[in-house]
Amino acid sequence: MEFDARLLRPAGGFGRRARLLAAASWAPNAALALGFFAGLLLAAPPAHRCRPDPALLPPALRNLSGRALLNASVPRGPAGWSRCLLYRYAPGAAGPNRTGPCTRGWDYELPAAGLRSSPVTQWDLVCSDRWKVPLEQTTYLLGWLGGCIALGLACDRFGRRATFVFSLVLAVPLGIGVALAVNYLMLLSLRLLLGAALAGTFLSLYVARLELCDPPHRLMVVMVAGFFWVAGKLLLPGLAVLCRQWRLLQGAVTLTLALLATCWGCPSLFPESPRWLLATRQLEKGRKGLRALAEGNGVTLEDEFYSQEHLLADLLNWIILTLSVVGIACSQAVTMLSIFFASEVLPTVVRGAWLGLIMAASFVGKAAGPIMDIQNNRGFFLHHVVFASFAILSVLSIMLLPESKGKGLPESLQDGESQRRPPLFRSSRRRDHLPLLSPRSAGQACEARDYAHLVTATKRMLRSHRRTPPRDRQLLPEPAPGGDPQEET
Repeated sequence: MEFDARLLRPAGGFGRRARLLAAASWAPNAALALGFFAGLLLAAPPAHRCRPDPALLPPALRNLSGRALLNASVPRGPAGWSRCLLYRYAPGAAGPNRTGPCTRGWDYELPAAGLRSSPVTQWDLVCSDRWKVPLEQTTYLLGWLGGCIALGLACDRFGRRATFVFSLVLAVPLGIGVALAVNYLMLLSLRLLLGAALAGTFLSLYVARLELCDPPHRLMVVMVAGFFWVAGKLLLPGLAVLCRQWRLLQGAVTLTLALLATCWGCPSLFPESPRWLLATRQLEKGRKGLRALAEGNGVTLEDEFYSQEHLLADLLNWIILTLSVVGIACSQAVTMLSIFFASEVLPTVVRGAWLGLIMAASFVGKAAGPIMDIQNNRGFFLHHVVFASFAILSVLSIMLLPESKGKGLPESLQDGESQRRPPLFRSSRRRDHLPLLSPRSAGQACEARDYAHLVTATKRMLRSHRRTPPRDRQLLPEPAPGGDPQEET
């Protein structure tokens, strides 16, 4: 069923009501970005050094204080004070002869503006426990991966609105639990579940926003929603300056999610997708959703429109910084466009599940990113080569997708199989008339059809010949002399 041409356009298309719902769907992206990127500030390790331990010093040096105590206790190199080592003195020696790990914790150099505490400073996730920081980040992204898969299936099974509200309501107590975590293991498990809940919120909102728009406005609405995501990311440092404590920052982020759950629980702000309702044969609910959309767009339709039949460094540093910014912008654009193209060619009945798998695949690379920091000093150039290769591969993969400009969203699996793509290596004057998943070419199909007609005509002729009476058969012309008797038969 051509939803865009037969239903959405007569109901007002991207009218006043549809524009209002699209604009309302942008604001949650800023709150979701706060929740997604808050972990970067919570796990950022500040500058630190071992706290001096006078018990490790000779008796003559135990009364030192200030910088003299640091010089006698903490090794110092070209990069500054050692972060993880203290001097060791042999009995009766005037100077240190070896080094060892910290014994009394660490002193942290916290920034004047920003968070004054974090899980790193509270549980000393440095030196020998430094590996716990990338583990926490990877676990959080794995939560997003699992949430994209599980809640993507729920999005197709139970609806876009139901999955959005459920994920948002689930994210609020999980966010409060993260703010009240008493140890590292509790923080790790709650961040895993919080990532899954935020993934379901983001995915269901994205699909609902896409299915609300007609073809000419889909790209614009999705790109503006991406700008709100970037705005939330830019607001996060300012929110950290106001909160100062990591628990307060997590509480503020959770408060924004709670406000969303309160406001977006109203069906008028986030109605169920009429496209999904009709694709899953919920005709009565789909009729009500279309009627509300048409009335909000200022369009009055006849009752026949809602009938069941109709509804079915030095300068180098600046260069590196510039290239990094351009690379981040381009990679963000490629990510957004690849997800957008994929969501346009996926049928409505499986759009949530398959889009969840695609987004889950994107989190595989994101989850591997924090692990790279553990051995960041080795193979650094190779990392960039690998990442650039995957970026080129993704661009080549996008070229294999069918063109979706100005086309309606496919509703069923049959509609998805009929998607066509432009030729990759042919002249633009020639069109590729072959379906993307067609088992055989159009020429072969025409030959098979002509052959079927020939067989049918031959059978009819033979049946009519058998029914001819014997005396009438004598009137048939005799075969030519010397002819093949089999030809007569």
